[in-house]
Amino acid sequence: MLDFDSYYRAMASRDARFDGSFYVAVTTTGVYCRPVCGSRTPKPENVRFFRIAAAAEAAGFRACRRCRPEAAPSSPEWNVRGDLVARALRLIASGAVDEIGVAGVARQLAVSERHLHRQLVAEVGVGPLALALNRRTQVARLLIESSALLLSEVALASGYSSVRQFNDGMRAAFGCSPTELRRACGGGAGPGPQAPGRSGPLVLRLRYRPPFDGAALLAWLGERAVPGVEETDGNRYRRTLRLPRGTGTAELDLTVTAGGGGCRTRQQHVTLRLTLADLRDVTAAVRRCRDLLDLDADPAAIGEALSPDPWLGPLVRAAPGLRMPGCAHGFEPALQVVLGQFAPLAEVRTVCARLAARCGEPVAGAAEGRPGRLFPSAGALADADLGAFGLRGGPATAVRALACAVADGKLSLERDADREETTARLRELPGVSGWAVQRIAMHSLGDPDAFAPQDPRVRAAARALGLAGARGGGRLAEHARGWQPWRSYAALHLQEAAPAEPEPLARRPC
Repeated sequence: MLDFDSYYRAMASRDARFDGSFYVAVTTTGVYCRPVCGSRTPKPENVRFFRIAAAAEAAGFRACRRCRPEAAPSSPEWNVRGDLVARALRLIASGAVDEIGVAGVARQLAVSERHLHRQLVAEVGVGPLALALNRRTQVARLLIESSALLLSEVALASGYSSVRQFNDGMRAAFGCSPTELRRACGGGAGPGPQAPGRSGPLVLRLRYRPPFDGAALLAWLGERAVPGVEETDGNRYRRTLRLPRGTGTAELDLTVTAGGGGCRTRQQHVTLRLTLADLRDVTAAVRRCRDLLDLDADPAAIGEALSPDPWLGPLVRAAPGLRMPGCAHGFEPALQVVLGQFAPLAEVRTVCARLAARCGEPVAGAAEGRPGRLFPSAGALADADLGAFGLRGGPATAVRALACAVADGKLSLERDADREETTARLRELPGVSGWAVQRIAMHSLGDPDAFAPQDPRVRAAARALGLAGARGGGRLAEHARGWQPWRSYAALHLQEAAPAEPEPLARRPC
């Protein structure tokens, strides 16, 4: 946590590296802004700093209409950390308070409501209810400005229990009513029947900190796309979603263009088109799409930490916007990683496609020719005859153990899970190697510091680069300590540089 002078210098210089990491409240105007706001720099005596927007709103400040604090990417700190506060913030950001209440969030985190509230207030200045209220106003403004939904529909989708609560919350947060806010932004997309958000999909903008290597993300996702569940088409990625109240489909437009140091998007946002069975799932869907593309990462901080390394530095400088591919559902990449221990990637995709066709549920309303089935749930695979899909011996044992652990609630592969506890339980499962555990931590849990020197692709890249200790996992692990807390990104850079995918260490028929 920075001191006042550091915060003030970052604000006065409009340092984009801190966008979303803290907020600036001006006591003379009653407004809070992003540190990159183009307004005149206030005097130090008139400034207060908050780590999250909810704390500024709780203190009586409203959001700036010029820089729009709700449009800033989330602070990367909460994704880096794995402690109680960070897990709670990730859980609340996904809309969990609206779904299961504060008591349910506390139970999921295995603490009391009082302890959860105390920890959040001590760390960020407000409790879970204030955080949930801030999330609602952010989602509501996003829907007001980007869709033609009726305002009553916006209130329902963003988590308000009544239109009156919705109106009061928007006035407190933005200083105007929802109607005035829509009028100020040009009336939305118009009230016609074909406007986005009525009969068509919701069209939203997901912002990020540049640079952003969209081409590398599309390539990674395309190589692993399960037919029927997901697909890549040009610069777009489409997939089905299993959400708390229903199903949905998402299309992410990562329009890229050639630029120095790699391919990047032309604008600092990814366009998301959502089709949902229940509008109340919009928060969960947006959160999962952000996690999938690692949009809350801080590439400048990652590059600053990894670039000085003599072996890794050239790779980082060549791909400065490389993101950690995440997931929409933690069980998916975990299953693919487990199967990847026994078979090459193409065969893994084939097996997953068979599983989805037989065990995945159809998505109602999916467009013809587009992904229309959900990836199989852990419960469906725990009871399935895996031999019918060509899985026998070691692969079948490993897949069933993983599916049963998740289905029984003994293992959580979601972003709010306790990372240490989850990795420890993964190691206990039969047929799951140490390097597979770390890959699951990277892609399912979003752990930025997962690293396994025994990973076949990491070792192959280390040998190709002449990295000292490439033949000995212990020496490579020692060298990798200098990459903390970004070892997952270091591993991703090494995997991208690997000459070819090596033969799986535990090859079995799959």
